[in-house]
Amino acid sequence: MQIAIVGLGVAGNGSLKALIDFKNQYPKQPLTIDIYDEATPLGNGFPYQEDDNKLVMNSYAKDLSIEADNPNDLLDWLSYHHKEYCNPAAFIPRAMYGDYLKDRMKHYLDNDHVHIHYQRIQDIQVVDQTGSHITGSQEKNCYYRLQTADGHWQNTIYNVVFLNIGHPPYADHYHLIGHSGYIHDPYPVKEKLAAIHPNKKIGIIGSGLTGLDVMRYLQYHYANQLARSITFFTRSTPFSSVKQGPYDGYIQATFNMDWIKNQQSAHNGYIPLDNILETFMEDMAVNKVDVKRVIDRYGSGAITEIRQELAHYDRDLHIFQIYTGIVTPYLPYIYMGMSVLDRNIYKQEYMPIFEHFRSQMTHEALEDIMQWYDEGKVTFHSKLADIKPCSDGGFELIFENGSSKHVDILVNAAGFESQLLPATQQDVFIKNMVNREIFTPALDGGVLVTWPQGQVISQRYGTFDNLFLTGRWIMTTQYGNNNAQMSFTFGQQVAKQFLDRQVKAYK
Repeated sequence: MQIAIVGLGVAGNGSLKALIDFKNQYPKQPLTIDIYDEATPLGNGFPYQEDDNKLVMNSYAKDLSIEADNPNDLLDWLSYHHKEYCNPAAFIPRAMYGDYLKDRMKHYLDNDHVHIHYQRIQDIQVVDQTGSHITGSQEKNCYYRLQTADGHWQNTIYNVVFLNIGHPPYADHYHLIGHSGYIHDPYPVKEKLAAIHPNKKIGIIGSGLTGLDVMRYLQYHYANQLARSITFFTRSTPFSSVKQGPYDGYIQATFNMDWIKNQQSAHNGYIPLDNILETFMEDMAVNKVDVKRVIDRYGSGAITEIRQELAHYDRDLHIFQIYTGIVTPYLPYIYMGMSVLDRNIYKQEYMPIFEHFRSQMTHEALEDIMQWYDEGKVTFHSKLADIKPCSDGGFELIFENGSSKHVDILVNAAGFESQLLPATQQDVFIKNMVNREIFTPALDGGVLVTWPQGQVISQRYGTFDNLFLTGRWIMTTQYGNNNAQMSFTFGQQVAKQFLDRQVKAYK
C-alpha cells in the first residue's frame, strides 16, 4: 500500500506515529510511506520552527505531551534537555517545543518503510489504479498522483493521502500585499522583523496572539532604540482574557464522550443546544461560578479589565478558564452534534464570549504590554475601518469616525484567511484543489470534510474514502482545533480510522 503524508507538522507526526505503530503490530501488511515537506529540519511544523525565544507556547508544559500513555513526557524531556523549563506551569519557547517533536519522532522517520522527499506538493490528480485521470464520481476507487513544486508529477500512484498542510495563509483584508513597508506574514520574526529601522512609525494590525508576538519581539529587539510608540490597530477592544494559572482543585465538567453519545441516542442523533446550555449552567452552579458576573466584569477585553485580571485573583474567572480547557477536546463532537439551526444560534449568541475566555493570553505577555503602555511605548487605536497605501509611502489607517493615522511600517497580525477563494490568491496548492473541485468550501469557511473521519468531501467526486485533511482548514468542522495536543491526536485519529478499515478488509 502506497501512502503519502503531505506536511509533517504536529498533525502529520500524529499520522506517521499511528502508521508506524500499525506496521509494527501487523508486519505482514505491505505499507510504504512517502513524506513530502520542504522544511529543514523536518518534523516540527511551521509554528514551532526556529525563532526568537520570546515566542512561547500558549499552553502549560504539563498539557503538551504527545504520548497518550505518558502525560508527563514533555516534562521528562525538559528535565533532561532544559531543566530550567521543567515546570508543569511553564510556557516554553515554541522552538523548544519543535525540538521536542523532532526528538520524539526521529525514530519514526528513520523507519525503513518511510521515504522523505524534501519538496512541497502543489497539485493532486484523482486517478484510477492505472493512473488514468478520473473526471467525476465514476464507480471507481480513487487513487492519487502528486505534483511537486518543480512541476514534476510523481510516478507513484497513492492509495491514501494525508493532507497535513497546516494553517491557511494570513488574511489580506485590506489588499496590501506587495506594497513597500507592509509585512504580510511576520514569521519567523527574527527574519521578517529584524531589519526595521527604529525611527519609523510602526503599526500592528490586530492584537491577538500573533500581535503579542510581534509587539514583544519589536520591544525587546529594539529596546531603547525605538523613536516612537508602536501602535496596535484593532476593530474592537484589544484582548481576550489573562490566563490565571494551573488549578489543582476539583472542577465539575459533565461534557465527555458518554454524555455526547447519550444525548445523540436520546435525540435522533443530535444534541439540542438547550441541553448544552443547561448542562453548562448546572456545571457552573456546582463549581459555584457566577457566570454573569465573570462576563460582565471581564468579557470585553478592555485595558481596564486586563489590569484587573493582572492585579487581582478571581476564583470564578479562573475556574471558568480551566473549564473551557477541560471541555476543548469534546468541542468538535458537541458542535457537529448540533442541528444546523442550533449551531447557527450558538455561533451568533454564545461562541464569541465562550471563545473570549477560552482563547487566553499569558500573564507575562500582557504584563509586558501594560508596562509598555504606561511608559508610552505602546498605544492602541480601535474601531479600525480601512487601510489605504499612500502614494508617497506608508499607510493611512482610517477609523469609523472618519479620523486617520499614518504609519511607515505595517505588520499584519489580523489572523488567517478562512475562505477558500481568497486564499487561492496566495497558495497555489489551495488554488489547484479549488480549481479541480477536490476541495469544497464549508458553510462558514474552511474545507468541507466528514466528521470525525476527516475525509475530504468534493462536489465533483463525492466523499473521498482515502483523502484526509487536518489542521486549521477544517476549523469549522473540528471546532476548537487550535492547540498542539489536539492537532497531534487528530492526526493519529484519522490514520487509525483508515487503518481499522484495512484490518477488517485484511481479515
